[in-house]
Amino acid sequence: MPDLLARTLEEHTPDSEGFCRECRDATGVSATWPCVTREVAERARSLNGTGAGSDTDTVAARRRARDLNGAGTGRHTSA
Repeated sequence: MPDLLARTLEEHTPDSEGFCRECRDATGVSATWPCVTREVAERARSLNGTGAGSDTDTVAARRRARDLNGAGTGRHTSA
């Protein structure tokens, strides 16, 4: 479903504070970007052969590297 994959990648982007624009619950809490949905979509794109050449080229891989280097992750409430 390439159209769904493309739409997911287009919609799950970071806001100015580094949180996912799409992943907000009813209380306004949003997920740190890249969200799980973005990570899954990037992995699907990679497996499909339409995107990055390896797992190290994905946002998820960069996030894991950032987390391992001690940068904090968290959640915030939208204003």
